[in-house]
Amino acid sequence: MRDETAFETTAFLGAARRAKRDPYRLSLFGRHLEPDENPLAILSVHGGMLLVTDRRILELHAHLEIHGAWNVKQFLGYAVAREIRRAEVRGVDHLVGPPQEDRRHATQIEDRLVLRIRDGAEEILIARGPQAVLTEDDIRELRAAILGAQAK
Repeated sequence: MRDETAFETTAFLGAARRAKRDPYRLSLFGRHLEPDENPLAILSVHGGMLLVTDRRILELHAHLEIHGAWNVKQFLGYAVAREIRRAEVRGVDHLVGPPQEDRRHATQIEDRLVLRIRDGAEEILIARGPQAVLTEDDIRELRAAILGAQAK
C-alpha cells in the first residue's frame, strides 16, 4: 500500500485544488495504487473522487458503514466504482449543461467528463449545481494527465 508521499507531485483539480492535503485522506487513495503506480491528478466528482494515475483512471466512491435507512455509522474509505485503462482512452470532452430546474425550482447545470474509448464513451458526472466546477486550466491539466505519456 502506498502512503501520502506518493501524492507529492499530483495535481489537485476542481474543488480538490483547494483541499487540504491530509496524509490520512491521501493514504485512503493510496490503498488503490499498485506498488509502482504514480498518481497524476485528483478531481472531486459527484459521490466521490476521480484518481488519474500513469496507468488507470479510477472513479472512487465513499464506502460507508450504514445501519438503517438514514444512519451512517462510519466512513470506511473509498471503493473503486469504475476502472478505465488510460491506454483505452482516445479523447476527453468536457460537457456543461444544459440548465434544468430541479424539484425546488433551482437551476441546475450538469458538469460532465466524457472519456472517448475504443468501444464508445464513459461519462463521469463531476457535479450538479448552479455553475460548472472545472476551469479551463483544470480541463487542460486533466486532459494532459489522461492523454499524456503512460507507464509501460
